Amino acid sequence: MQQWKKLPYTVSIVSYGWGCGGHPAPPNEILACYFNLLKFPDNGNEIRVNIDCQDCRNAWLLKPKVYYPAGGYGWTDYNAQASVYHAYQLVHSRGIPDENIIVFHADNIANNPKNPTPGVVINEPNGTDVYHGVPKDYTGHEDSAQNLLRVLRGDPKLAEQGKKVLNSGPNDHIFVYFSDHGGEELLCFPWDNLYAEDLNTALIDMHKNNKFSKLVFYVMACESGSMFEKLLPSDINVYAVTSSTAQEFSFAKYNIESLDIWLSTHGDYFTDQWMYNSEHRDLQRETLLDQFHYIDTYAMNITQYIGNKTYHYQQHAQQFGDISIAELPVSQFLGPDNVYENLLDEINYEYQNNVATDGVHIRDRELYLAQKRIDSARDVNEKLRYAHELQRLLDERHMIDKQLYEYVNSIQHLMPNIATNSILHTKQELNNRHCYRQLVDTFHQNCYILSQNPYVLSKLHIFVNICEQMRDSSDADIAVNRLIKHCDSAVDPNL
Repeated sequence: MQQWKKLPYTVSIVSYGWGCGGHPAPPNEILACYFNLLKFPDNGNEIRVNIDCQDCRNAWLLKPKVYYPAGGYGWTDYNAQASVYHAYQLVHSRGIPDENIIVFHADNIANNPKNPTPGVVINEPNGTDVYHGVPKDYTGHEDSAQNLLRVLRGDPKLAEQGKKVLNSGPNDHIFVYFSDHGGEELLCFPWDNLYAEDLNTALIDMHKNNKFSKLVFYVMACESGSMFEKLLPSDINVYAVTSSTAQEFSFAKYNIESLDIWLSTHGDYFTDQWMYNSEHRDLQRETLLDQFHYIDTYAMNITQYIGNKTYHYQQHAQQFGDISIAELPVSQFLGPDNVYENLLDEINYEYQNNVATDGVHIRDRELYLAQKRIDSARDVNEKLRYAHELQRLLDERHMIDKQLYEYVNSIQHLMPNIATNSILHTKQELNNRHCYRQLVDTFHQNCYILSQNPYVLSKLHIFVNICEQMRDSSDADIAVNRLIKHCDSAVDPNL
């Protein structure tokens, strides 16, 4: 058997998240639960407050060449950081040293007041601690989409500041795993968003500048297929795997009631499976294609229950780019050492393809947890309190729907050939990306921070539909200006 040649590694981990159903807040503010806005002092001194929701995001970039980004925000997004910590332990145990690992994370769950085991973070029910030893390279507001792109490109200014960047060359293999909220051609960071066009441009630039031999990119997010579909070239030595198609959502798996959290909130039938496969197979023999087929086995029919309503969804992993890279062993991207005992010749699948299973749509997680709290409460007053919380979440969604309806009506004259109802409830193919980005950025900066309001991510198709109807750039400018005014007047400042 051909021996794997050990290469220098660099790992970077990125994790972030949204807030507790948060609402609009400028970038210099942090959103606390119950929608209280707390400003950082101008002098930069740290303030400590007992809040449940804080900014967080972890990502890591590995180099034989591997890169893993992941997402999560505050206690309710516990899993986002936990998955990144788990991934760090995975590659570190396989021989990748810390000096080649870059970590972005808010670091606000291990010692969170809600954590019953301070300093300990788990990534599966009754799991072991995955927090110990995790590097802290990029934290707080350094955790941004722009910094992620700079790290990938090996930005010299960041390096001059003593920050780790991807210092790779033409012989290196890079692996990237990203777990986060997503929408139409974007992935969310705490205060900005990573657009598919920017990411693919960065990958093309990296290829032109000989930053890698081969790059593998795993993405876990709702609509994650849209990050590469029709955008990623097949001739730049990049192979991408996404948790879902461009139209599908992603789902949570483990609910730990004692922690009041979801584990695998962003990994579920994707992160769980690629990590499980990596820990139970001989990765010098297991190929990326083998791993993809294992992940794809979990292309499931998923049933979700909220209150007395039942919802049915599907989630299917996808491949993009240079598929021939998938013939390589996983060890060339996750590290050469087989450190796990009792490796399996054949993994027994817990679920079979197309077998229904229960799960929770990531964007509905807060609704599901609120319903679970109602069902579990024994005291009548406690049940009423949780019922009010659930109603508040539903009222917020109704308000967002109403605001968007009013906005579309206000610019209907710019789109005489399509009805308001069609703009709101259909989905056209995105081609006018400049206009789309203008509207999304305006909405993000003036109405609702996307990462803190996962429900609004399901409404981004409205901006796609508007942009595909714009006759010229002046119409798009009118739509942007009207959106700014609409946000200023319509968004409840108490949210």
